[in-house]
Amino acid sequence: MKKLYYSAVTYMALALISGLFFREFTKLNGIYETTALGKVHGHLFSLGFLFFLAALLFEKISEITKDDLFQFFFITYHIGLGVSTAAMTARGVLSVLELKGSLVLSSGLNASVSGISGMGHIIMSIGLVLFVLILKNRLLKPAA
Repeated sequence: MKKLYYSAVTYMALALISGLFFREFTKLNGIYETTALGKVHGHLFSLGFLFFLAALLFEKISEITKDDLFQFFFITYHIGLGVSTAAMTARGVLSVLELKGSLVLSSGLNASVSGISGMGHIIMSIGLVLFVLILKNRLLKPAA
């Protein structure tokens, strides 16, 4: 249960920090257009903080951490969300700098950042499928 709680708190802190970074970085650079940087806060808040708060409730109801798949889910999901948000942050910073005119983004770098973000989303999706399987195992198990 502690793992889930500390995960939720960590993602809450990261969400708040990313929101502050987005606001200050774009203001400092005079950019007010929409970039991926503005979406990092929402991703961390919903897919990190709120998701792990919900997982805490499921832990209380059905002890999901006792499932054989839990550790694999836990690691996979964190890696996927971390890679996705890191790539989104990089994409957002690069976009702000490009909009400001201080950077010309090559098509190779553009494709690389998009590919890394996509891989992170795929890994996170695998984690979500594992989570749903854990819920199925724990919530729909036959009564003993």
